[in-house]
Amino acid sequence: MIEIFNAVSNIAKRVKLEVLDASSELIDQHSDDINKHCEMIIEKEFEWVRSVKGIIGKDKKQYCLSHPKGKYFVTFVAIDNTDLMQFNYSIGTIFGVYEQELDVQHLKAAIYIAYGPTVQIVYASKNERVKLFTMEHNEFIQKDELELKEKGKINSCSGNAANWSDEHKAKIEAFFANGYRLRMSDSLALDAHQILLKGGGIYSNPENHFEHLFEAFPIGFIVTLAGGKATNGTQDILSVETFDLHSKTPLYFGSIEEMKYFS
Repeated sequence: MIEIFNAVSNIAKRVKLEVLDASSELIDQHSDDINKHCEMIIEKEFEWVRSVKGIIGKDKKQYCLSHPKGKYFVTFVAIDNTDLMQFNYSIGTIFGVYEQELDVQHLKAAIYIAYGPTVQIVYASKNERVKLFTMEHNEFIQKDELELKEKGKINSCSGNAANWSDEHKAKIEAFFANGYRLRMSDSLALDAHQILLKGGGIYSNPENHFEHLFEAFPIGFIVTLAGGKATNGTQDILSVETFDLHSKTPLYFGSIEEMKYFS
């Protein structure tokens, strides 16, 4: 896994330098061009990782096969909501690492990069739990292990409120009535990052919006290993069986206490 983490850290450095820095020629380009450039960076960096059989991006849905004898497939979301870049908001990149088969039972690690005032990587595996790394002087330094408390104070409610059911609206309003603070960036990686850094809270989106293999499984994996829970509203997200590259799901995750309302 160290090869994979090193590739991700190189990706983070290159995206910061080539895309996000103020001097970058890409910063003023169309979001599709930025996304394609980030995809190119990811594909190039993983070409050197011999343990990776192939990678597949959320947008292209095309396998890039690197090393036939490798044992991992890596899924990725190159930029989690490029539309945020025009407002100079933070963005993220999400990776899932699957051993031999693309299904949740074979998910061995999940990683995301959070680009903001500082660039941070969150890496999760069953052996190492959930680790936070922060870029300092162009190197990633390990910080604390991330762990969710039983209860938090963040209410990250995503999706189109006009489409929410009365039941869902009532739950959201109940959290606010109990002193929860709204924290919502419209970037799945960044919303998860806020809850993890603050040690608890709730994220909810009742719409069939997130792709299992690229978004829901990796983020659910990280949150669960941090001591929280992730569901599709009725079922633990890590118990969903699907091989479909296009399958989508509602997504709820957070601290154990808040998740009692979405289980």
